[in-house]
Amino acid sequence: MSSALIAILVIKLQGRPVSIKFIRRVFFSKKYWVNESTRTDIKYFFINCGVKSLLAMLFVSAQLVITMSVAFALQQNFGSVDPIELPWFLIASIFTLTFFVIEDLSRFLLHWAMHRIPFLWQFHRLHHSAEVLTPLTLHRVHPIEICLYYVRGIFIFGAISGFFIYIFGSKLSALDILGVDALGFLFNMIAANLRHSHIWMSFGRLEKFFISPAQHQIHHSSDIKHHDTNFGTCLALWDRLFGSWIAAGMKPKRLRFGISQPHDSKKQKSYKLTAPKKSCEI
Repeated sequence: MSSALIAILVIKLQGRPVSIKFIRRVFFSKKYWVNESTRTDIKYFFINCGVKSLLAMLFVSAQLVITMSVAFALQQNFGSVDPIELPWFLIASIFTLTFFVIEDLSRFLLHWAMHRIPFLWQFHRLHHSAEVLTPLTLHRVHPIEICLYYVRGIFIFGAISGFFIYIFGSKLSALDILGVDALGFLFNMIAANLRHSHIWMSFGRLEKFFISPAQHQIHHSSDIKHHDTNFGTCLALWDRLFGSWIAAGMKPKRLRFGISQPHDSKKQKSYKLTAPKKSCEI
């Protein structure tokens, strides 16, 4: 719902009139929802709901085990330390910001690896085979890729939580840990859910700092010049450091999605990728 409201606001800011007829044509077009690509999105949405439900049961317990293991290992190797005396809100803020940055970096690195390592690309290509981007495309992911992201999340969360418990002790409550991804949630609520859509939303100059939905749509482009670009989720810093950042700029007259030719990676040229039957233009 928040994404739909923001999309309408973006369209208004672009100087385009918003009417009931316009909303129906933009958001409920048969061309957008009734096609083979979106049907595949829906299929994987239900498949992965089951996969995520199974993983969720293991997720919390695994996080707790790693958190306590890291805290115990630090204590065993470096001895006990007097908890750092800081106000509760400052500890919670540092914890949240630290997690946000490291979590975002880990997502970038795994996403980068999914494109650059041929074996991993065979799983990730399912997501990029979408020819029409809808909010459901987020769930068009191979179950193996979901497992990889879950394992990544468990270790990142456990390592950071264990370290903070070691240096701050009981000052870091379970509530702080459970609410740690507040920044990521806020970013997704504001704009990130429009990444998989036909709504062009650029951040302008702010794209040097944050990845916009338009930049992620370019990442999904079948044009070879857009391959291996804009891997980031929230922060643009990692793409800029790796040389994979490009600005969205003006909306292209024609932007096609899907896998139209072998992936633009020298290591992947031996992997023949099936071209889509058709692509969606926005």
